[in-house]
Order: sequence, then structure tokens, then C-alpha cells
Amino acid sequence: IETAHEKTVKSAVWLPEGHQIVSAGEDGVVNWWDLRSHEAAYTVKFPNAITSLELSAPTGTLVLTYGNDVSFYPVIPSSSPSHTLTLPHPPSSASLHPTSGNRFVAGSTNDPWVRVYALLDGTELELYKGHHGPVHAVMYSPDGEMYASGSEDGTIRLWQTTPGKSYGLWQSQSNGL
Repeated sequence: IETAHEKTVKSAVWLPEGHQIVSAGEDGVVNWWDLRSHEAAYTVKFPNAITSLELSAPTGTLVLTYGNDVSFYPVIPSSSPSHTLTLPHPPSSASLHPTSGNRFVAGSTNDPWVRVYALLDGTELELYKGHHGPVHAVMYSPDGEMYASGSEDGTIRLWQTTPGKSYGLWQSQSNGL
């Protein structure tokens, strides 16, 4: 596939069946590529440049960010998203919780905050600051117990989905034991 987009390709993800890739670019285009024919099998044009694309394999959902919006598309191409939310800040990246599918985490290039939102209505559920620069990348762990954020300040932060729960590096203290 020589020319996939007219501008910078921001992301490409393999689909679970293994013979398709989805690409997203600054030209506002998302293409579903059939690797057997080397052709775009489906194309959707967005009003703004795509800033990120994530595949949430457990939920069968593509998560796209552009402008102030986050869209959730079924892996099988469709002319419209299953859900779109407009956020108060332009998201640079978003990740859907892999097991509950009822929340997503987002970062923004406008500030150093990491936010967790309700998928249903976009209500801000949690707000965290740990970076000293804009947040360019966020991603839930495969089991959904943690998420990571990456910033322009050169740091990666790990956040617990349920603060205080014993998990990996975090061990709870109970009754002085």
C-alpha cells in the first residue's frame, strides 16, 4: 500500500482476523485496508485531523480522537460510529476500558491532566495530574486494572483503575501488616 493518506499517518492497527489493517491520518481519513487485495475496503472522512486510533480488541471497538471528539466505531466498517462524545478539551489520545467498556481515559495536548470519562454521556469521573507537560498517549492494560499515560515532559505514569487495590507494584497495607 504505497499512498494510504494525503497527509501524515497517525496510527495503524491490525484487526483481529489478521487480513485487515485500519489506518488513520492527519487528512481526517480512516481506511480499512484489505491486505489480500491491497485496496481500501472502506473509508470514512472526518471533519478534523485524526490524532489517535486505538483498537479495543475485547470490546470490538475502534477508538478515534479528532478535534474535541472521541468516536467509538465497531471493528466491522460502518458509515457511522456507535457513539461520539464531544469533550471540553481536544483529546490527543483515548483508550476504552477493555473489560467493562463503560469508561475511557483521555489525554490532551492542552494540559497535563489525565481524565477518565463515562462512555454513556461523557461525564468526567476522575481527574489526575502527574505530568508537567501535555499528555500525548494513554492506554489501559489488557486486564483493565491499570492505565498508562505518556507526556511531552518525557515521563510515563501508571495509574490504578481502582486506587488502593493490591495489584502488581501496589500492595495495600491493612491493620499494620
